[in-house]
Amino acid sequence: MSIDHGFIDEDHKKLIEIANRVVQLNHPNRHAEELKQAIRELYDYVKYHFQREESFMEEIQYPHAHAHHKKHEAIVKDMNHYLTTSHHMGEMLDNFRLLMNKWVLHHIMDEDIQLHDFMVSKQPPL
Repeated sequence: MSIDHGFIDEDHKKLIEIANRVVQLNHPNRHAEELKQAIRELYDYVKYHFQREESFMEEIQYPHAHAHHKKHEAIVKDMNHYLTTSHHMGEMLDNFRLLMNKWVLHHIMDEDIQLHDFMVSKQPPL
């Protein structure tokens, strides 16, 4: 699942780490406030990562940067929707679990792999 062997991969690891913490906090003995804080951290880090990734795409003149940005916007929009419309923490967690699976399985494995392929194509041959 490696994209750049650099900050993008490190960001992805951090996002997965936070997402796993959110899932682990879904336990009857945990306080809702602790769970909300972890979800907020995940939301903030997703936005931070997307900004870094988009700046990098501009820097390397990635030809699909605009379309990639639109996909990032859709993920943030979904996250905002789940944060504001979930009726209880269980529903919010279920929605975030689905979104993280979608993001990890589809966005990283499909969209970010295209970025990886572009970067590889720009490297001089050995």
